[in-house]
Amino acid sequence: MNCKEAQETILDSVAGLIPPDQHLAIENHIAKCEVCHGFAEIQRVLDVRLAAAVPVVSLSPGFRRSLQEKLHRHATAGWSESLPDIAHLIGCVFAIVLLLLLLPEYSKIVVSVGAVFTAATYFFQAILRSSLERLERNA
Repeated sequence: MNCKEAQETILDSVAGLIPPDQHLAIENHIAKCEVCHGFAEIQRVLDVRLAAAVPVVSLSPGFRRSLQEKLHRHATAGWSESLPDIAHLIGCVFAIVLLLLLLPEYSKIVVSVGAVFTAATYFFQAILRSSLERLERNA
């Protein structure tokens, strides 16, 4: 391990980002290299001073929920709540019209099956949306 790699590893070790096997390798390098030993001591002192100077921030228990609600309000403010319903209806109508053009002799069947399909998939979509909203609220 050269000094540049050692110093990068020292910085990672101060942040607690190195595995135990790398920790042993860096300790061996520091024991043999005065430059890296001094660098490691400076980093440790800086870490201790910063930890003492900067208080640990603790968030209130309701912070996460409050943030999610604000983000949800902000994200959906530009889009209508009924946009998925409109997109679903447009897609189904488009499919029915296309099938009517391709299969004009079966128009009654196409319209009947299309209406049943539209209703069934809308029902499934409503259940899915409700379940996802419930999961989001509980998170």
